[in-house]
Amino acid sequence: MKQALVIAGLAALVTGITFGQAGPSQSTFEVASVKLNTSLSPPSMDARNGRVTMYNYPMKLIVARAYQVANDRVTGPDWVSDQGYDIVAKYGPDTTRESLWAMLQNLLAERFKLEIHHEQKPAPVWALVVGKNGPKFKGAAADSPPKFTCSHEGAQNICENHKSTMAELTRNLPRWVRADFFGMPIVDLTGLTGVYDFTLTWTWTDRPLSATEASDPGIDLFRALQDQLGLNLEQRKVPLDRIVIDHVERVPIEN
Repeated sequence: MKQALVIAGLAALVTGITFGQAGPSQSTFEVASVKLNTSLSPPSMDARNGRVTMYNYPMKLIVARAYQVANDRVTGPDWVSDQGYDIVAKYGPDTTRESLWAMLQNLLAERFKLEIHHEQKPAPVWALVVGKNGPKFKGAAADSPPKFTCSHEGAQNICENHKSTMAELTRNLPRWVRADFFGMPIVDLTGLTGVYDFTLTWTWTDRPLSATEASDPGIDLFRALQDQLGLNLEQRKVPLDRIVIDHVERVPIEN
């Protein structure tokens, strides 16, 4: 499992992502290059200026991005967590987020012969909910550009989000910490459907801290969510949608 540890710590820091706000829907990329990667380099992804680039990206993470679910919602053969791929694909200036992910889904079906199905089963989760005093962030201005950046100062993490949804925050939380930090999937039960601007700052810890341990709001991610965003993570049991890979070719149809 040459990349298991890398994937566990991958924060999915996709910076400067920009998409069109309207325009005709497209189903395929204008041009796309797909190759096996046999290096030991860490995975990386970027999507801006009309091009999405994935370097040494494992299939499990590609599927998770394409279907916009957290990494732990994808199951398949063991190798999908280990084998990396290089993907460079061009999209038009009016491409929306939804169109981009549809293009990636179609690329996976065309080049990897990917077949999946959805599966729902009750499971224990961390539910992201609004705290009793309401959210502590505001809706994004209509004319502001989308932005997502994360930076590190020692053990401190600062993630700035402009025009971000609660669904995106829910997907990103497991990517910002080690794979076993939460121990359960996270689902969005906030009921907030808009796009928002917010900044979240916390310090790395090996595990969630108890209320008595987390005396500093900046130490624990749980407390940071409460104090900075007005959101809570609560343990619940809910039906959970998973992506099950039925078939995927390990060697893609290349360019």
